[in-house]
Amino acid sequence: MRKEEYFDNPDCTGALVATGSFGQLDETVQYTATLANASVTLLTGETVVANVDPATSVLAVAPFTITGSGVKSTYVQGMTFATIAYANGEYVVIQRAALSGKTTHGALLLRNGELLALVPVGDPTTSFQVNHRYIR
Repeated sequence: MRKEEYFDNPDCTGALVATGSFGQLDETVQYTATLANASVTLLTGETVVANVDPATSVLAVAPFTITGSGVKSTYVQGMTFATIAYANGEYVVIQRAALSGKTTHGALLLRNGELLALVPVGDPTTSFQVNHRYIR
């Protein structure tokens, strides 16, 4: 569960003036059995055949709630808007979108020491393209 905390001083010291969260797990991810011989388009445009690990991600349905001594907030059309006031008179304005329950499909591929996050292209069981590349 993601939680945001705001302290009275910029270096995260002093009194806790605001805490915000969705009040539940933001997202759940379910992995399924390795998919053999999937077609993967790399960032270079090259297409390779590889075994990938499919995953489905589901966001929760929840508004972002923020409370605390210096908080004034409102919820409008799926968005939380909040002003957090600090003891020294400064303030910060934040906005956080509600979680929509959206479901996404993708896969992971470990190739040549790189972790590749994949998104489906067309049929989500046979063809993917690289969305993100993570290296050490």
